[in-house]
Amino acid sequence: MTRTPPVLAITLGDPCGVGPELLARVIAGASRDDLDRWIGCGPFAAFQQAFHRLFPRRRLPPGLRWQDVGGPGPFPVGAVSAAGGRAAVAAIEAAHALCLAGTGAGMVTGPIGKEAIRLAGSPFAGHTDMLQALAGVPATRMAMVHGRFRVVMTTLHVAWREVPRLLTETAVYETILAAHTAFATRRRPHPVIAVAGLNPHAGEHGLFGDEEERAIRPAIDRARRDNPNVTGPWPADSLFKADRRRATDVFVAQTHDQGLIAIKVLGGLRCVNVTLGLPYVRTSVGHGTAYDIAGRGQADHRGLLAALRQADRLARTE
Repeated sequence: MTRTPPVLAITLGDPCGVGPELLARVIAGASRDDLDRWIGCGPFAAFQQAFHRLFPRRRLPPGLRWQDVGGPGPFPVGAVSAAGGRAAVAAIEAAHALCLAGTGAGMVTGPIGKEAIRLAGSPFAGHTDMLQALAGVPATRMAMVHGRFRVVMTTLHVAWREVPRLLTETAVYETILAAHTAFATRRRPHPVIAVAGLNPHAGEHGLFGDEEERAIRPAIDRARRDNPNVTGPWPADSLFKADRRRATDVFVAQTHDQGLIAIKVLGGLRCVNVTLGLPYVRTSVGHGTAYDIAGRGQADHRGLLAALRQADRLARTE
């Protein structure tokens, strides 16, 4: 148990999106204690501009800790750009370095644009696979958390046509194992894990596809050797009903949309993205860059506050 408040690295995200505004609002309302244990990462000029645009009569808090990376810009607000993508990647790399060195107990990331980081030359689809490569770990999984409603995905940012090929017994088992490891506690060493099927009616024993019998059910049987509370495969259309959410510690979904539609409808901005499998804590807002409202002062920072609170809780229990 961490005795002192954990230090968290906070990335700006894509400076062309709403990330600078979100962090500016959070910093404006932060206590001195919080500011002392937060380290911003990204182009400082982009953050500074957003802060003064939102709070023209206020000065930046003194002694603000910051890793100024990502270049001077210009960063076209509201536009997908290679400059924004490069800055986003540089901020993630800086936050990773702080965590790996032990300076930070975890990172909280602002939203990035998948297209922007590709324009910048990054081979990654997003934070999850980028951090897996940076940390050199064999596997990571994305979880979305809203209170006790938690969902972990087997496949993520891939085209739907690629899912059957990627949905192997090993992939599903590793997802169940990641969910178990992340959400098991001393009081609940065997969390209740409900695993979704892929096809309508969970395939009906091969009638509507073979993924359940070929990959998902064998993975569940394998996982049950260590955790008898792993169940499924369940039809996805009824998986997230209220009574099942109350009885389940964590759900395993097989695709991005299968897992995220329900939790985002229920949780909205309060949803927090958590990366499982890293040697440090990583959380993020559960929404994107919102280029369409960037620079207008309309961005809601409650998602970033929720991600900071979640990271703080997780870091204290590491």
